[in-house]
Amino acid sequence: MAIEPTFLTALRRTTRAELLLLMVQLEQVVPGWWPTLSDLAEQLGTDRSTLNHSLRTLDRKQLIARASISKGGGTFIWWIKRHATDRPSPSAEPSWRVRDHQLLRTEYIPITGREQWARLRDVPYATLRSFLSGHQHKLRNRWTLQSTPHDIHAAE
Repeated sequence: MAIEPTFLTALRRTTRAELLLLMVQLEQVVPGWWPTLSDLAEQLGTDRSTLNHSLRTLDRKQLIARASISKGGGTFIWWIKRHATDRPSPSAEPSWRVRDHQLLRTEYIPITGREQWARLRDVPYATLRSFLSGHQHKLRNRWTLQSTPHDIHAAE
């Protein structure tokens, strides 16, 4: 689905033209993952610092949903606002899938919910990050990693 023309017209009154152009460009490649912002900037024909500033502005205005993971985790963008009442679906956010062997169920850890997941389970955040990065086979002798947000994009 494309960004509705009437929505773009309404945004033109409150949003700079270069941000609207970026939204239209992103619409063509989202959802997606990029190892670095430089990779995305090159794909879109802009420079990294301008792109970073624009992404932050779009995010702040709730016109995109995105997350960056430090230390080589890259940047995920999974939603572009396409009409005035559009909202990102929580299930669309990239996540890690882990198996809880104690409760015999699968859990999802969304990119933006890692700290909360760790806090609710009394797991130090650094330990969770290490586990999600593949440095541990089993977390607290309870959870095993089944898939990562990168697995989906590697298959595309």
